[in-house]
Amino acid sequence: MFLLETIFTIPIITVGLAAAIHATAYIHGEERRHFPRFWGFFISTILSMAAVILAGIFVAECELPLLVAWEAMALSSAGLVAFDSTKKSVRKATWIYLLACHAGVAALLLTFKLNCSATWTAAFFLAVIGFGLKIGFPPFHSWLPEAHPAAPAPASAVMSGAMIPLGFYGLLKFLSIHPMTLTPNFETVGWTLLAIGAVGAVGGILFAVAQTNLKKLLAFSSVENMGIVAIGLGIGFLTLSDSNCSEKIHIAGLCFGGALVHVLNHAFLKGALFLGAGSILRQTGTLDLDKMGGLMRRMPFTGALFTLNAIGLAGMPPFNGFIGELAIYISAFAMIATGDTTLVVAGFVAAIALALSGGLAVAAYAKAIGGAFLGLPRTAKAAEAAETPRRMWIAMTILTILSVAMIPASICFLRYYANAYATDALTGAAIAGGALVALAVALILVRRFTCPRGGIVTKSPTWDCGYHAPTARMTYTATAITQPLVDFFRKFLRTRKYIIPFKGAPEDPTDAAIATETDDIALSSFWRPAFTYIARLFQRAHLLQNGSLHLYILIVILAVLTLLAFALAS
Repeated sequence: MFLLETIFTIPIITVGLAAAIHATAYIHGEERRHFPRFWGFFISTILSMAAVILAGIFVAECELPLLVAWEAMALSSAGLVAFDSTKKSVRKATWIYLLACHAGVAALLLTFKLNCSATWTAAFFLAVIGFGLKIGFPPFHSWLPEAHPAAPAPASAVMSGAMIPLGFYGLLKFLSIHPMTLTPNFETVGWTLLAIGAVGAVGGILFAVAQTNLKKLLAFSSVENMGIVAIGLGIGFLTLSDSNCSEKIHIAGLCFGGALVHVLNHAFLKGALFLGAGSILRQTGTLDLDKMGGLMRRMPFTGALFTLNAIGLAGMPPFNGFIGELAIYISAFAMIATGDTTLVVAGFVAAIALALSGGLAVAAYAKAIGGAFLGLPRTAKAAEAAETPRRMWIAMTILTILSVAMIPASICFLRYYANAYATDALTGAAIAGGALVALAVALILVRRFTCPRGGIVTKSPTWDCGYHAPTARMTYTATAITQPLVDFFRKFLRTRKYIIPFKGAPEDPTDAAIATETDDIALSSFWRPAFTYIARLFQRAHLLQNGSLHLYILIVILAVLTLLAFALAS
């Protein structure tokens, strides 16, 4: 009965607990007077998210508790974003986040006001805006890459892993309030979610590929993963719009099951990755991937856990992120096989969007892993980094264990939710992937014992290349790893490239440099111009506030005369 509530409560408890353990060491370097503020906002954020779940159970009787809990969640999490408020960038991020939260609440107020049979379509689109502002639907996602780098890492883990999926919880509860008025609109719901999801999945991970700030990369990745959930829900509703046969009902069950499984997968994986990003920041003092390198030797536990979770979130088999996406893939191909024109088109759109986002996700996380943990240290702080306190990587370990446990749990859940439809393929894929992992581990162990370290190593100059040992300048930076992809999509990404060429004679050149910068296209091309235009309009309205009492009296007289004219005319 409370399956939906259970699924969205699990991330709140698990990610909240892991983030709390991590935070005990993460904020250790802060002044003690800041501790009550952090823990006050942190606990209130967890409690307000739980209140959203509780209020959602009774939303059919009264929407007010849900809206109050939603606003409380927004305000308490804004306090976490503003924790380091001495920085201008943090204050800006908090301001953007509050604007997004309050705009969402305003849209939800109108949503529940219009939620009747005559205005259901308008209410639905307002619900997409209201809940989509929290989820990070494009173009309402701009607060994510601003707020996550500003917030402490434990707060980012909770917000990304547990809070933003609550937007789907609210949207699904809204769709279940009046099922009789919803029935003719399954197709509208499906196409809307599929279109938004496809744009968010591909666009989100494409902008993640271009980022050098690790937490910004993870924030755009959250846009991608929420897009995948939206794709699963969208094709599920489209299948229900023509559910004359039991097979289509089972396909819809597999769609919805895959989307809900991916909610849990994202919670555990992304929560662990944000905690890992916080560990890196604490030890190196930077989130710039181009200023890291070589951290795997210096932070082995953090590096290994970050790598495992990154591979899982990229959708690589046999990890848990692969299971949820595979369920949606199978659903899309099953829709294509039905021969129904609507379902065929939707299936193709879903499959193409998943394929593109999956490939780009591999590139994005290869950049994150390679830039941060592989190669040689590119700065002194990276070279001096050491493993974090035990509590920090234990918190990551908790979420990693839960994500691994999700592999069999996902298959069992999908078998139940889809009535065992096509779940044999999921089981076979998980077993085959597990066998490949076991083989890889066995080969590593064989190599370890047959070629042990500590033998005699002879040193000699590298043949014919003019240098005796590699340096950090000879290794690929994080930017270089994905630069070909960024250049390929440069017209869409609008990446700015700054090049400082070397000067002087070839045998004695000056230092050369290259740097790239990629802004969020929604913020730079839509929101910032829109708010600039609105600000100019209000600036013109200030002309009426020139302090002249005669002008104010004239305005009052004109307003009274206008009202009298309307009264006489009516």
